Amino acid sequence: MIDYSIYYQQELHPSEINGIAHHDIFVSAFNSSERVRKVYEQISADRKIWLVHPEYRYDADELPQNQEMVLPKVNNEAEQTYDLLASLGPLDGKTLCIDITGFMRHVLISLMAGLARVSVAQVTVLYSEPESYAKQEATQFSTSTSGSVRTILGMRQTRDEQAPDVLILGVGFDDKLISEVINHKEHLVVYPVLGFPSLSPDMFQQSAIRAARSAAPALDEAWITKRYFAPANNPFATATVVSEIVKRLDLAGIPPNIYLSPLSTKVQVLGFVLYWILEGQYRGAISPLLPECDTYAQETTIGLKRLWKYDVELQRK
Repeated sequence: MIDYSIYYQQELHPSEINGIAHHDIFVSAFNSSERVRKVYEQISADRKIWLVHPEYRYDADELPQNQEMVLPKVNNEAEQTYDLLASLGPLDGKTLCIDITGFMRHVLISLMAGLARVSVAQVTVLYSEPESYAKQEATQFSTSTSGSVRTILGMRQTRDEQAPDVLILGVGFDDKLISEVINHKEHLVVYPVLGFPSLSPDMFQQSAIRAARSAAPALDEAWITKRYFAPANNPFATATVVSEIVKRLDLAGIPPNIYLSPLSTKVQVLGFVLYWILEGQYRGAISPLLPECDTYAQETTIGLKRLWKYDVELQRK
């Protein structure tokens, strides 16, 4: 089991953005939120690159002028990751900083795994917390889905037909996505991971309200007997919790097939994929799983409360 507590994270006030160390390359996913654009404008880097997710459905005249952009044509996370990595070029000896705030979950998972695959050892990750969500518990993030729930391309592992299926679910605001994931496969045993402490006290309550709306029978018992908690702003604590769940399951009987579905904060998404990179892929029968989102809201938040900086190691030592 990896000791994730050794990894470093730092809380920053918005006024401290320009004090973050200079990097060779900075990458951010373009969207309409003030917090994403403020970090992009104030960060220091030789190259600043916008990744423009097609799911946001921006028209050409809505995109920034005279700024480097990667413009994937399809929603497919493998191709979006390929396009971005091709644009970055060789990364040996380069310092890389990624603001994950505006990233689509499936691309964030694919990108981190892709960076690990091309032997990137360390990356600085930023996440900016909002003051609040625009419509409180009514905030809608994914505006449409394909109805398909599938594993992340290139990260699916062989399933043991004789073993039970377990879903480790990062619980977030989007009850529609929660419902799609839980109901896509019969006889799933669900282990919810709730973001607590949350980004703010009201956000935990709002997340619980939205999850309850999913009306998923599989959550009825699991919500009480199988739930776990991990801080919404700590990827390393999240990875530790996921690792502990898997270890307990493996010790309890036949090691199950495990699906990781982080539908919570981007920071917890980072924690889930960090676990997969450093531990899960070596165990086997662990696959990240998400619904396919066709379109996504361009802006769902208000303000910039604070910034988090994480020093993420992508290689086992």
